Amino acid sequence: MISTKELSKRIKRISGTRKITKAMEMIASSKIRIDQKRILEARPFIDKIEDSLTDIACYSNVRHPLLIPHKQVKKILVMGITADRGLCGGYNSNIIRLIERILRKIKEDGRDYRLDIIGTKGKNYFRYRGYDISRVYENLSDHPRFLDARAIAEEIITEYITGDVDEVVICYTKFTSPAEQKARAIELLPIPFMEKMEEIEDLENKIGLVNLGDRACRLVSEFLYDPSPEAVLESLLPSYIYTIIYMSLLESTASETGARVTAMKSASDNAEDMIKELEIKYNRTRQQLITIEISEIISGSEALSESRYN
Repeated sequence: MISTKELSKRIKRISGTRKITKAMEMIASSKIRIDQKRILEARPFIDKIEDSLTDIACYSNVRHPLLIPHKQVKKILVMGITADRGLCGGYNSNIIRLIERILRKIKEDGRDYRLDIIGTKGKNYFRYRGYDISRVYENLSDHPRFLDARAIAEEIITEYITGDVDEVVICYTKFTSPAEQKARAIELLPIPFMEKMEEIEDLENKIGLVNLGDRACRLVSEFLYDPSPEAVLESLLPSYIYTIIYMSLLESTASETGARVTAMKSASDNAEDMIKELEIKYNRTRQQLITIEISEIISGSEALSESRYN
């Protein structure tokens, strides 16, 4: 039987852990509101950039290097966004599994890959597993900045234009709610607007909207561009890549915070349940000890009474 002293120590230790997890839950809950606000502010901006790019790509004859797929896809750059810290449930393991599946698929197709990792957790995991990591970016998950995303994007753009890589895939976690996050991968380069340009050329005689993937091209552009659609496209395409990476960082940060809220709440609830069970055991053990002590006192008093009469 466990002594009351040991049970009391365990209750104190678990109570201390519960205080820590509860504090982390409260901090993450306050942070998630800020992260959600940043996402809601960024989403309309990226939607408008995509609308403008789609409109220009449908009606201009520009052939920008970022729009043109390479003739042979030999090397694919995979960028994965993980967290710098743990204690966030299955957030890191979910995105790491997705990255590993993509890398295995690339190998099965007989292609080569290059791996860039954002986040300490991903760096530690893939290095431990023996993967060759080309670049690592750390200390971005708490508060990602647009300048950080721009610096990352400029390196990627340069490598794609020079032909060092033929495709770029980015893996991140999309934020849905504090209780729901989904790991996903999107093709970053080449930007898939060139396919829409080629399809619209065969539909000149049709009227209205033509569905081409996620967006639609109108047969008559709604905007006039100054100085020219080509110049506007030349300026927007790099900004589009910057924004996609920045948005992926924001989504991943909010997902990490949401996962931490859920994990810390679950840990606090479990600690509460453990404390209740230990308190019940403590009280039962204490009652047993008291009963034993009373029995011993009664037995002792009876023995003394018998000795007096004898």
